[in-house]
Amino acid sequence: MCDQSVRGNGAVRVSRRGASILVCAIITGLGLFAAPAFAGPHVPFSASGTILTIDTGDVRPAGQSGRFIVRDRHITGTFTGSIGGTTGMPFVITYDSNVPIATQSGRIHARMIAGVYEANMTLASSTGPTPVECETPDGATCFATPGGNFVPGLLLNGRMNFLSGAKGQGNVTGWLIPILDEQGHIISIAASLLTITGLWTQ
Repeated sequence: MCDQSVRGNGAVRVSRRGASILVCAIITGLGLFAAPAFAGPHVPFSASGTILTIDTGDVRPAGQSGRFIVRDRHITGTFTGSIGGTTGMPFVITYDSNVPIATQSGRIHARMIAGVYEANMTLASSTGPTPVECETPDGATCFATPGGNFVPGLLLNGRMNFLSGAKGQGNVTGWLIPILDEQGHIISIAASLLTITGLWTQ
């Protein structure tokens, strides 16, 4: 079909097809300006916080292997630093894992949300001495190391990648002293520290 024209003042002609293309171009342009953009160089970031709570999540035995499959378990805390400033910002980390009950060591896949920030995390947990000092080493509740005697716990190391709020990647490090029930499951956290560092742009 031939384009029909809209006449204006006898001098300007705009076809309906041309008008449609122009309108689409304007809408697309407005959409691009409205979309969030991260500009500028990547700069260092660092935030730390303690874990305040841990819920039960969905924990099930992996057959008779002595391992347990954990789904959608949540830990909460508060960050200060590049996220949270000096007043602090609450965070929630939802994680999945498959770990032996005896050591709680293994791979952890998690997602962090803190205000406008959201990130994927891939971590490894292992048992070892935490920075919390103790007096008399017994090989169970107090470890002797060349640097002193320390309470054992879970050590965390891994990587993170921002999904929203910023663009960048970083490292995740931390430790926690878990409180266990009679079966060896974590029911609360006695002491902890979680730190994220890396490069981002906002």
